[in-house]
Amino acid sequence: MEEETRRKAIERYLGGESPKSIYDDLKRTKQWFFKWLRNYQSGDPHWSKSKSRAPVHRPFQIDETRRQQIVSVREHLESERFAQIGVSAIKWEVKKAGIEFPSDRTISRVLCSEGLVKKN
Repeated sequence: MEEETRRKAIERYLGGESPKSIYDDLKRTKQWFFKWLRNYQSGDPHWSKSKSRAPVHRPFQIDETRRQQIVSVREHLESERFAQIGVSAIKWEVKKAGIEFPSDRTISRVLCSEGLVKKN
């Protein structure tokens, strides 16, 4: 629907209609109209499609091998009798293995996303 509105607005402009009458008639802003006009003029065949605003690169996202290491240490600690299983215990075990690890909050986030956090 929105994509069709964008195309029609540009078609009207190319037909000679003034930008102000187009964006007023469509109840859009001046910035909206000229954004889509610039996209049209770029020559991109998919100019009327919305583009994702998600970041292309996530520099602080933890990689899958580290995620698996956290999970495996947690599972190992759970199998031990009387062992602590929290973030501090996981970090301690990892440091003993000589592996540098991210912050406590990152470990906690991984545990939550894997469903390993147990509420009392």
